Amino acid sequence: MPWMIPVTVTALMFKLLFATDIGVINFILRSLHLIDKNIEWLNTPGTAMFALICANVWIGIPFNMILISIGLTTIPKELYESASINGAGKVQTFWKITLPLLKPTIESVLILGFIYTFKVYNLVYVMTSGGSVNSTHMLSTYSYKLSFEMFKYSKEFAVANVLLVILLFVGVFYIKATTDGEKE
Repeated sequence: MPWMIPVTVTALMFKLLFATDIGVINFILRSLHLIDKNIEWLNTPGTAMFALICANVWIGIPFNMILISIGLTTIPKELYESASINGAGKVQTFWKITLPLLKPTIESVLILGFIYTFKVYNLVYVMTSGGSVNSTHMLSTYSYKLSFEMFKYSKEFAVANVLLVILLFVGVFYIKATTDGEKE
């Protein structure tokens, strides 16, 4: 469900969860007597990034689990039957069969998660607008700010090119890793 909800709606939900006065998280922490006064989650540099990471993880986990569950269905059941006949336990089966055969899927999940996190824009913009002393700016939101708020187009192009180079490097690494796996 979190993956199907638009990112903007999720960002608004987490903005309300982490709100200073009416936030559910502050209410729960005060009810458990863990804090005395409300924490300004989205206004403090360290906690604002934590709130963004929580929202990003909430969005990303369902997609990753779908990919991993599909990867698990591609492992032949005969391998597990053979391992149990030969006396392998659950731990040995996991380390010797499941994990090696899931390696391409795990690589895909990591690379796609990295790329998604680098390109995330709407989540950051809705929750903090890169605020809290610019501590939550990503390259995408900083590029937007330079271009459309500060009108410093040359600096924006430089930031966008850095983002392009990083993602291009990751993409080439991913293609090389997957094609090397196919050759073996």
